[in-house]
Amino acid sequence: MYTVNKNARKRFTPIRSKRQKALRLRKFIIILVSIVLLVGAFFALKKAAGLIFNADARPSWLEWHVKKINISGEEGDVIYEVEKYISFNEGDAVTHADAAGLERILGRNLKELKSVSVWRNFFNGSLNIKIKKHTPFARLKTPSKTYLIEEGGLVFNDDKTPINPPLFEVSLRGQIKAELLPKEFVELIKALKASASLDIKEASVDLEDSSFNLKLKSGFADMGGIKDGPKKLGRLKSVLAEAERRGFKEPYDINFNYFDDGKIYLKSTT
Repeated sequence: MYTVNKNARKRFTPIRSKRQKALRLRKFIIILVSIVLLVGAFFALKKAAGLIFNADARPSWLEWHVKKINISGEEGDVIYEVEKYISFNEGDAVTHADAAGLERILGRNLKELKSVSVWRNFFNGSLNIKIKKHTPFARLKTPSKTYLIEEGGLVFNDDKTPINPPLFEVSLRGQIKAELLPKEFVELIKALKASASLDIKEASVDLEDSSFNLKLKSGFADMGGIKDGPKKLGRLKSVLAEAERRGFKEPYDINFNYFDDGKIYLKSTT
């Protein structure tokens, strides 16, 4: 029969206890040293960040100076528009905050830009500005100036850069009061652009009373309100085809003001 020596157990217990205390002390010291190192690293990084982003605290040898400014992505007059907002010259110290600020300024003031990125190249000293313009689908002509409009309805200044093929043009009466044209106006302009078979000489849209009219090869069409504008253009095609089939003499005077009542009037003006 196996028996346990109780005296031997008591003799070894103090030794095991001392080892446990030593291990606990060692863990405590490791944790304490780790905390001290982490706190030290935090303050070191904070100070380094201050040197990078705070021009007043940064030593001169840490400053980044512009050697050249590159503007890429687009050509034409938009380049000159971008240059107007660059407030520093070659040789100036430029921070990350300066570059980010220029990016925000360009995006806020040049609505024709779909995207803009500004960054510093630390290897060759160039400040890079990459821009991308919105793609316009029509030109809007007002008595005082012209604008461009993109597919989503955003209106921006026409920088006169040649566009090939030439854009469809719409004459606007009234004041453009927002950067985005209402959806019904945008859909009408898209429908007008797609109506090449009508041989439109001039399309005029009134922003104040929400109406439009057309000068055609075959005459003049008062299209009434822009409501159901694309539908009206479809009916205009069939009306002109019917007039030609019946032998009516051009030019015509066409009136869509009673379209909602199911009536369209056409008469020869000769």
